[in-house]
Amino acid sequence: MQDCFGLAMQTRERRQEKTMSDQSSRLPELPNGVRMYQLVIGFVASRAISVAAKLGIADLVDEAPRTVDELAQATKVNSPSLRRLLRLLSSIGIFAEDTAGQFRHTALSETLRTHDPHSIRNYAILCGEPSNWRPWGELYQTIVTGEPAFDRMYGTSYFDYLSGHPDDAAIFDAATSSFAPIVLPEIMAAYDFSQFERIVDVGGGQGALLHGILSANPRLRGVLADLPAVIAGASVLRTGAIAERCDVIGIDFFKAVPEGGDAYVMKAIIHDWNDEKALKILRNCRRAIRNDGKLLLMEHVLKPSNEPDPGKFMDLTMLVLLTGRERTEAEFAGLLQAGGFSLTRVIPTGGLLSILESQPVSQP
Repeated sequence: MQDCFGLAMQTRERRQEKTMSDQSSRLPELPNGVRMYQLVIGFVASRAISVAAKLGIADLVDEAPRTVDELAQATKVNSPSLRRLLRLLSSIGIFAEDTAGQFRHTALSETLRTHDPHSIRNYAILCGEPSNWRPWGELYQTIVTGEPAFDRMYGTSYFDYLSGHPDDAAIFDAATSSFAPIVLPEIMAAYDFSQFERIVDVGGGQGALLHGILSANPRLRGVLADLPAVIAGASVLRTGAIAERCDVIGIDFFKAVPEGGDAYVMKAIIHDWNDEKALKILRNCRRAIRNDGKLLLMEHVLKPSNEPDPGKFMDLTMLVLLTGRERTEAEFAGLLQAGGFSLTRVIPTGGLLSILESQPVSQP
């Protein structure tokens, strides 16, 4: 239980943040040239956030407000350089320096804490790793050729690279798993999984999504299906009562998926692949699914061209790193139809992803 002093401090900080927000809302609009300048150098902020995440600054500040020298000593880095990094971050609302020269948390910096429920620390670290960062320097050639910059730089595909570089693969797995606590409540609130008997999570990683679904639906059985090297880390499904209701199976979803489920789910899987490879996965699901079953894709559904949309950032990421893409509702409908499914509805979750529900039609 938190003490009264801690609650008072949080209340005061919220008031200060609200005051700053109110003041900033009254600031005059920046000239177009200045706004464009901020966008052009946006990569500087991204890199600074990634470095702060890798150093674990948010965890250190969470213990107690600290000076730059204290943080530099704890992280074994150059103090003047760290000061310049934190000065930039605090200017955009990530950490805040008080009058005593100590850095403390803001609402944004809290999301870089390791154990924060909405932490994106691992994803921030991933975005700063050379295998993710360097291909963006080849974006021009990717636009010219239409070929992934990653393949051109490393001589192999992104996922093949990860299979041969376990340290990078561990960072990738940690980053993708970190979104589960964020998106899972949104998915569970948006869709009723209790209608099913046996749910197959295709490409389900280490099982966070399936664990959440099975925990909320004690009569439901589940199957986690992914590459053998990936499911090796699915310890969350191998212990406790859920282990009795769940099978963990190593597969290659381009060849086959487990049969007999009345629900097949894929979260952020289809967007990794071009239409040809996506169809292989969908057709394997069609061969495996019960005729009365449902296929649920959890993906970005792109908004019209002029509307702001985080999915459009991910779409360009797919272009640079992989052969995949984000798709519109119409594009998903066409892809599903070619794979033997009919799109029945698109369900927003209130977050980044939507649930595309479809049912099997003619065998492809």
